[in-house]
Amino acid sequence: EMFPWKTPSNTLLHRFPFVSSSIYLILDLSRGGGAQAWTYSYSTTPNRRWHEARQWCHQHLSNMVTIQTPEETDFINNLLPFNQKYYWTGIRKVDGVWTREGNNKTVPEDAQNWAPEEPDKIAGQDCVEIYIKRNKDTAKWNNEKCQSKKGTICYSASCTQDSCSAHADCVETVGNYTCQCHPGFHGPRCEEAIACKPLLEPQHGSHHCFHPYGSNRFNSSCRFHCELGFRLLGSPQLLCQTSGQWNNPVPLCQVEQCPVLNHTNISGGGMNCSHPIAPYSYNSSCEVRCDEGYELSGGSQMRCEHTGRWTRPHIAWVKKKKKKKLNPCIIIC
Repeated sequence: EMFPWKTPSNTLLHRFPFVSSSIYLILDLSRGGGAQAWTYSYSTTPNRRWHEARQWCHQHLSNMVTIQTPEETDFINNLLPFNQKYYWTGIRKVDGVWTREGNNKTVPEDAQNWAPEEPDKIAGQDCVEIYIKRNKDTAKWNNEKCQSKKGTICYSASCTQDSCSAHADCVETVGNYTCQCHPGFHGPRCEEAIACKPLLEPQHGSHHCFHPYGSNRFNSSCRFHCELGFRLLGSPQLLCQTSGQWNNPVPLCQVEQCPVLNHTNISGGGMNCSHPIAPYSYNSSCEVRCDEGYELSGGSQMRCEHTGRWTRPHIAWVKKKKKKKLNPCIIIC
């Protein structure tokens, strides 16, 4: 039986026990800010079927090696002894896709290290072996029948449940791990959502936001509204993107406009207007007056409403005092 022992910083130890077919490796990374350790174990006595190899690894509190990086490939190929039957990896075909044991993730095509003319399409060859120390195509992959018997390689992972946040994938490296952040997150453990700049309130408007990961951070969404008498110009909703930029500029609130009233085309009278916001816009008011000898038949006030319409028609009738004839005091837009 083999027992781990402490080593000086940055020293890799491996021992080949005389009886056991396992190899234990400890890596001390104290100089890099703490210690990380990993353990590889292998067994060739006996050679096992793929499912038996997986079970053997699980019994030893570890998983089958799934070859995450070229560095890991070189490391294992240099470390393990030659086995005539070669070694299983923790990669097999699931629903037609090459999948890693443990996390059930698809092996990307650019990470697949097949020997020439592999993988072949022979039925039932759904498990992957690695050619450790083979003279030809060393450290390359080959698909084989899962019932074939081969050596077993196990790996005790550095990744734990708390290694990375829920917004990351923990990626094994030789002797360490890396937190691969999901889009929109960063930080050593990918625990922090990317921030967007705080939004300014539009003039004559307001906005309310939903912040799933913190104020003005990734996936924050803000909806804008305008005061009565103003209309929204631009996108009514903004979203904080993975780039740290909002997906649209802050919208504007533009005052509602009523039709312009033409002062010069009034027959028999005139008009005075007040524009508190902008000419002939929401809350503008106009008072119609008639010349001497004429009087209004009806109200004299008009106001621009929030709908963009005046409160009264654009024609007011006046009556000449001495004659019974009606004369229009007309306002033409």
